[in-house]
Amino acid sequence: MKNETVYDVLIVGYSMLGNVAALILANYGMSVAVVEKKQLSDILLSKSARIDDEVMMIFEHLGIAEDVLPTLFPLKGTQIVDSDNRLLLQFNQKHHSDFAPLYGFYQPDLQRVLQAKAALNKNITVFAGSEVETFEQDKEKVEVFISSTGKKNYTSVSASFLLVCNGQFSNIADYVDVDIEDFGFRSSVLCVDTFSDKKIPLHNYAQTIYNAEFPVTRIINDSNHQRFEFQIGEEYIHEEATSGRVRKLLDELGSEDLNIESAFVYSFESRILDNWYLDKVLIAGDAAHIMPPYLGMGLAAGIKDVYNFAWKLRLVNDKVVSEKVLDTYQKERAPNVRHLIQLNLWIKRLFKSSKLRWIKGLIPVLPKWLLKRTLSTSNTIKSGIVANKLSAAGIPILSASVINHKGTSVSLNSILGNKFAVIAMNKNPIDSLKPDQIEFLADIGCNFFQVTPEKNKFVMDNRFALNIYDKKSQLYKFFKSNKANFVIVRPDRIVYDFCRDQDSLNKSVIDLQTKLPAFEESNY
Repeated sequence: MKNETVYDVLIVGYSMLGNVAALILANYGMSVAVVEKKQLSDILLSKSARIDDEVMMIFEHLGIAEDVLPTLFPLKGTQIVDSDNRLLLQFNQKHHSDFAPLYGFYQPDLQRVLQAKAALNKNITVFAGSEVETFEQDKEKVEVFISSTGKKNYTSVSASFLLVCNGQFSNIADYVDVDIEDFGFRSSVLCVDTFSDKKIPLHNYAQTIYNAEFPVTRIINDSNHQRFEFQIGEEYIHEEATSGRVRKLLDELGSEDLNIESAFVYSFESRILDNWYLDKVLIAGDAAHIMPPYLGMGLAAGIKDVYNFAWKLRLVNDKVVSEKVLDTYQKERAPNVRHLIQLNLWIKRLFKSSKLRWIKGLIPVLPKWLLKRTLSTSNTIKSGIVANKLSAAGIPILSASVINHKGTSVSLNSILGNKFAVIAMNKNPIDSLKPDQIEFLADIGCNFFQVTPEKNKFVMDNRFALNIYDKKSQLYKFFKSNKANFVIVRPDRIVYDFCRDQDSLNKSVIDLQTKLPAFEESNY
């Protein structure tokens, strides 16, 4: 029987990424259908173990940060240590909010919370135990043919767009005939999740022990759970994955009292599809790009993919802009993905070099600051829907702690909403915008904010702008460091532009108008 409902987006795959994608798209008011070939209880697998603070800002935007925080363990970054736990190198993660720079987690615990949130969302429909057989698309929609897993009882579901995020083994590239850029790197990791009845010693870094029998990364999930990722040669990994050998590997690390909850081999490549958007099909996460797991940023990268195009889809869905705006999706996201792949490959090469042995020999005399570095996995955008200036435009907005008009302490991120935002320091942005620019911003959807700096009298003029008080001078310092009195922020919390004065603000809004392709009725 044919289903006549036409969804805004149909998602293939309901793992962590598909789950978060459904929540993001539904948050923008879109109707979402998800097709997952397994039952929901069968996809609670421990594949991912880390996210960064930008993903936490996305959770906060969705209104679920407080719900997921109990399942997360805060981390400051990554350390490389020797088997005697002596520090060789430390990478402190850069962050943009009051959240921790990184979080470790046990995926089934986090995923249960996300599934429960999706189940309560009236905009999300999940077809569990079903799989996509094929699909057809035209200028208006995608018709997806699905069946119960293992059966041939076909039905069809229609959607305006199809989002493919069913992981690294997706066959979407072959189906739509997209070329693949291969970085020529293949390896495997033995992932072991453990539970202890005793409280485990806590530390705020994901630690890689480089000179164990096999280099191993250890991540705290909570006071009882730990993840171990053994970097084992491809020719040995399946032999090492036997239960007896896993037990021996843990015992060699002094972890005799740990209970093994799961052990699996994660085989990966390093590659990127040449095209992540074709007509009505969008591809995200591991289905679009696969990276080594040494930084653990694969899931975070996929979530940032969806966050990048979700607000654009909303404008397309509302017939504010044309579908051409989606051409910016890969243009904006691919450089960050390439950067992460190169960082991962650099870390892998580091383990094979003599640098760590050299550092280990000089530990007694090396100053501690020399062993510490700052690492950024930030989603920085240099081209696309971002100002054409030699400035810091394209970075995530700082989510400062502010006081709202009710006198409540909140994060800036939590009050920006789903629209563009214009934030002005110590003045109402409406007073600095010309009528044509105000009209354009109203058409695309924009919120306005007036910031009162610390130690000034809190201004409450209530004229079209939300008044907020910069209680810790965090925003003031952020504006000053970027030589700005105004900031234009995209719905995905990326700074479109920093503007010094009224003239540059109005010019930047005009520039934004040229970058958002206008909706034309003839296109539909």
